[in-house]
Amino acid sequence: MAGFFNRFLPWLGQDQRSGRPETDPAEHPAGQSGRRRFLALTALAPLFAAAPVLGAADPHAGHDGHGNPAGSMPGGHGGHGGQIYPWRNPAIALTPPPRLTGKGEGVVMTPHVPNLGYERDGEVKVFRLTAQPVEPLLLNGPPPPGSLWDRWHKAKGAMHGMDIPKKVKLWGFNGSMPGPTIEVVQGDTVRVIVKNELPEPTSIHWHGLEVPNDQDGVGGLTQPPIPPGASYTYEFTVHQIGTFMYHSSFNEKKQVGMGLGGFFIIHPADGTRRVDRDYAILLQEWFFLPGNEYVDVTSTDPNWFTMNGKSAPSTEVLTAVVGQTVRLRLANLSNMHAHPIHLHGVTWRVTGTEGGPIPESAQWPGNTVNVSPGAIRDVEFTFTHPGYWHMHCHKLHHVVNAHASVPMGVMPMGGMTMLFEVAEAGPGHGGHTPPAQGPQAGHGHAPQTAAPHAGHGQDAPAMADPDRKQPPSPPPGGQGQAMPASPHAGHNPSGGN
Repeated sequence: MAGFFNRFLPWLGQDQRSGRPETDPAEHPAGQSGRRRFLALTALAPLFAAAPVLGAADPHAGHDGHGNPAGSMPGGHGGHGGQIYPWRNPAIALTPPPRLTGKGEGVVMTPHVPNLGYERDGEVKVFRLTAQPVEPLLLNGPPPPGSLWDRWHKAKGAMHGMDIPKKVKLWGFNGSMPGPTIEVVQGDTVRVIVKNELPEPTSIHWHGLEVPNDQDGVGGLTQPPIPPGASYTYEFTVHQIGTFMYHSSFNEKKQVGMGLGGFFIIHPADGTRRVDRDYAILLQEWFFLPGNEYVDVTSTDPNWFTMNGKSAPSTEVLTAVVGQTVRLRLANLSNMHAHPIHLHGVTWRVTGTEGGPIPESAQWPGNTVNVSPGAIRDVEFTFTHPGYWHMHCHKLHHVVNAHASVPMGVMPMGGMTMLFEVAEAGPGHGGHTPPAQGPQAGHGHAPQTAAPHAGHGQDAPAMADPDRKQPPSPPPGGQGQAMPASPHAGHNPSGGN
């Protein structure tokens, strides 16, 4: 610190060590050097005020009081002295996703994102989440030749060479960004074991859930932050119904801005609110400098926009049949922007928020719904005409990728853009195809299979058969896999998952 001031003070026009002027005053207009010193000192006043503290600070003193495992974060966690790992600490080994990732038994389809299965400990449903660095592709690359996206871009004469694969370094859960979708039933007791493989502490907030205060997940306020390499157990009983989220609640601007979030969906215990097609879409935004794979979480001017972690034309083509009831669960984990999501060809009803279902008498019609950061909107509708229907954010700079500050030609569709492929109702498509009946309808069915357009690895057929995704009846004896009885792990950091 002393060296900095010794280099800086001569620039102000006076060498404080010798009392010698920097230059002959005659070389400057009257008062110029004094004015320059005044402005510089004014701008740097906070630094001078902090100089005694900065000079005395131990560069290796961190917040090791969080119980960081030896060697996990030299000198404490990032931002509090010591070595900072912006993405990954190489001393922390990354483990494979927990074995039930992608083996959930719910019926909500979250394109590009796995669902999460659970074990049973008596009557408790036990889920496992691992917060860890991930390297997803926001954009897979050009759409395959002959695919629906490819045909669309060629028909509009879109510019070539715009769909360069976009691999980035973010944070997620269980190897996925967004994290896997959790589905439970009203009245369930839920235990979530969170393991932290990030280079800094974290905690998980259950966004919209009415849980005991010590389970709310605000690191440092309602619980100790989870140190790197440690695990923490949350447990609560859910009594609400609707669409909710989970996300980091520690160093949120960075951690949520790097992708730490996912869906938490609660189905009614009485089997109501069933629909034919149930989709969940998480809206996020990012800023990347050209050629840089690290997201800039300080920016308020994002240039990449994703739906379930993908930018068009890598977003999945959704499917439905004329006459089927479709629900979209739209949630926004962006740091800055609201996203007005518009779907062509339908009039929907807004049926739910992050506070749960809206009474029918208070629902409202539309085909554009504004989803603010932290907000959730459920909408329900039926298609009356078959064909390809466009869904997108209506802030139109959110539907192109990698914004350029120069005039462009015809831009291919990107960002927050998805397509519905709607089949005409016919034999085998009776319009409505309700899920299985029973008190756990809407939950507890066999895992969903991916749509044939997932990843756009195949040419788009003329019209798909959406009924291939309808879940079978619940298996006898309920759902879930039994786990050996074990003492409750409690709510304190532990050494593993």
